[in-house]
Amino acid sequence: MGKSTSSEKVLLRSVPIPQRDRRNVRRMSVKLHQMLPVAIRCGQGTVCQGRVLNLSVQGMLVEFPHGQIPPVPMDAKVSVKLHYLGDSIWLPGLVRHRKGQKMGFLFPSLANHSTRAAKHPLTVVLHSLSRLVAAS
Repeated sequence: MGKSTSSEKVLLRSVPIPQRDRRNVRRMSVKLHQMLPVAIRCGQGTVCQGRVLNLSVQGMLVEFPHGQIPPVPMDAKVSVKLHYLGDSIWLPGLVRHRKGQKMGFLFPSLANHSTRAAKHPLTVVLHSLSRLVAAS
């Protein structure tokens, strides 16, 4: 790929990116039988339980039971606790979107980080889930 000209850079900045095109990494769907629970801490003593619908090294989509959706606005900072095979992974996150009982979270500390090279615990979870999908 060649270098962008200044007019191309201005054009790219002025065109909004649709929500569906924002991801630059593959999402892993999490099946109901895989049961990947998550807890979202969004304030002093406020913790909401949900289940992961899809996951990537940059974020996740979580479904919450009725009445359990976190009371936080867009771009709010949250702590995400992912439970997998008896272990827990804490990740700092941001609320990216909300639709009904589902919320999307971004992990800004991992978005620009090479998780494959660092063997981040989230990468281990993703590899384990992908092996389960391939085996079934």
